[in-house]
Amino acid sequence: MQANDASNVLRVTPASGDASAGAPTCAFRVMRLRAASYEHRGAHGVDDVGLCARDFDVDRERGDGVHGDARADGAREASTSTGGGDTLVWGRARASSGELALPQSFGAVSLGETFTSFVTFGNFSSNVNAIVREVGLKVELQSERQRVTLYDGTKTPGAALRPGEKMDLIVTKDLKELGAHTLVCSATYYDDKGERKYLPQYFKFKVANPLNVRTKVRLAPRGRAMLEVCIENATRSALLLENARFDAVDGIQSRAMTPECGGHAVRFVGDENGDESGGLPSLGSRAVYQLEPSTGAAHYLFEITRDVNSVDAHEAFDPKTPLGKIELRWRGNMGDPGRLQTQIIVAGGAGTTDPRPTTAKITQRVLVHPRPIDDADVSTVYVEQPFVLRVTIEGLAENAEDATRAYVLRVKDVASGVFIDGPRSYAVGAIARGSTRDVDISCVALGSGVQQCPTLALVGALDDAIAHAPPALQIFAIRASPKSSAHAVKAHAPTASVVDAPPPAHSPAS
Repeated sequence: MQANDASNVLRVTPASGDASAGAPTCAFRVMRLRAASYEHRGAHGVDDVGLCARDFDVDRERGDGVHGDARADGAREASTSTGGGDTLVWGRARASSGELALPQSFGAVSLGETFTSFVTFGNFSSNVNAIVREVGLKVELQSERQRVTLYDGTKTPGAALRPGEKMDLIVTKDLKELGAHTLVCSATYYDDKGERKYLPQYFKFKVANPLNVRTKVRLAPRGRAMLEVCIENATRSALLLENARFDAVDGIQSRAMTPECGGHAVRFVGDENGDESGGLPSLGSRAVYQLEPSTGAAHYLFEITRDVNSVDAHEAFDPKTPLGKIELRWRGNMGDPGRLQTQIIVAGGAGTTDPRPTTAKITQRVLVHPRPIDDADVSTVYVEQPFVLRVTIEGLAENAEDATRAYVLRVKDVASGVFIDGPRSYAVGAIARGSTRDVDISCVALGSGVQQCPTLALVGALDDAIAHAPPALQIFAIRASPKSSAHAVKAHAPTASVVDAPPPAHSPAS
């Protein structure tokens, strides 16, 4: 049977069992409560309006005739006088016609919105003596994974319902699951013969995703990662994306790098001349995105780093390292709010699959003199000027045998954009747990832009087994100003002893 003839009411499955002759006929009716929509009817003309001079004498009768006369005189000057001289005819005007209309269909139910339903249980019997007593109602929402009780009045049954009477209630639920949902409405009551009855009815609907969120994590220099987020509107109506915030997990820090008002972002407060008086105060001065139906998209960029106080602050991310969630807040075309959180985002391809070091580990950083004044990035170097790649080796061995193990730092691979001005291997020796040793490698960037430093490996001095081989450090090379070139300082010499002789010296190509 159908819950109601209106198309915005859910259809129900037939109730089990047929009512006997003369028994009360009871049923549920369920309607979704939604915001009204604005329907534009187009522009239409307004007929001529005639005004008399006495229409402006209201203020005069109240004691401030000065203002009334001033308005009347102004109206006479701005309008056309008719034959009598005291009747004013205002010209035709055009107005935009529109109205708020109630939804005519059940509509799409979106994930993240608040589902509100109006539930009615009524006695629709034609027999005036068919009275039901001690009515108890229960409303539940069942999804593929759980069943939640929205209302339970079975413990406190209501009063009797005569034919034509009903009980109304409103239930709400924040939808956090996709797929098929069932609104289970059940009633317990005693019929006119004193028999206890149980009536369940089922109202089914589907919950769809209003936004498509695509993320990509890219590896960045100095153990950082860049999180790219693309948010697309998957509905047939426009959405206003108020906020897309990245909530990092413990031990992870994030920084939003999305350009202000970038892409299709719109600022709703102030104008191009700096006037802050207009706009929507509730939105503040932040940039928001208007997502067009089915095609609208917004893009965000976040810089992900480890906490500076953590032990592995300078280590690369593991592919399974959890980074955090993205929280989205938006509003529909009539201001109805929505909120979603994505699943935990992991480092994925931006992480390294190298095993975690157990006996010793390598940390790399760049030393440049003079440091670029106009750039705060510590990985920025000058083209064709020496810089120091400082390698810090830390001992992690827990037993005495590994603590006495001697190591050698080797250059595994050399990129074409960076030249090593010195040897390719350095004797490090044994490193006790908790102690560190620095090795300075003199390098020269041969070209501008993003360059990759040599790939290093810490190996055993006797068995040549790799203890730690981190990813190569990336740098950003810029052209030095004449002033900087004049004060350039030669790179420091390595602090560890040389194992092999340096390669034959040659001049880098300019």
